[in-house]
Amino acid sequence: MSGRRYCFVIDAHPEADALVRVLTPFAVQGALLSEVSLVAGERGLSIRLETEGLDEVRAGVLLQRLRNLPVVIRAGLGWRQAQDAA
Repeated sequence: MSGRRYCFVIDAHPEADALVRVLTPFAVQGALLSEVSLVAGERGLSIRLETEGLDEVRAGVLLQRLRNLPVVIRAGLGWRQAQDAA
C-alpha cells in the first residue's frame, strides 16, 4: 500500500447524478475514500475526493477515467504523505 493520500479535484456540470457518476470509478477500483466534499457554485460543481490505498498507477487510471466522464469539465490530481494528512 502506498504511503500517499491522493487528492482528486473535479469540476463537473451541475447535474442531479454528477456525484454518483464521479464516485463510481472509485468504487470500481476499490479506492478507500477518506474525505469527500462538494460545493455547488455558479459555474457548476466543485468536488474534492481524498483517497487511501491507491498506488500511482491506479491513481492515474482513475484520473483518466474521470476525465472521460461526460459530466466532468476538468479533473486534477495531487498527493501528500499519509502521515501529513492526519
